Amino acid sequence: MTGFLDGTAVDLDRVQVALDGTRWLWTCELSDAGDPLMRRLDDGKDTVLSLPVVAQWHGPVAALRQPTTAAEYRQVLEAA
Repeated sequence: MTGFLDGTAVDLDRVQVALDGTRWLWTCELSDAGDPLMRRLDDGKDTVLSLPVVAQWHGPVAALRQPTTAAEYRQVLEAA
């Protein structure tokens, strides 16, 4: 699912990393205000905050980078 934060699309199906390095994953639930609820993955607790609060307290979020697969490398090289 795609959510929006200040007009920017956020891919909620992927782990999000905030500016301070914390990692967040969408709980598949929405707050009463309609904001995605995010669970922190790296604190060992059950911290759940709405996406706007995550951005306010921890900084902007971006999807965790996925490593390039061998198949993707092959596709690029074959197209060249």
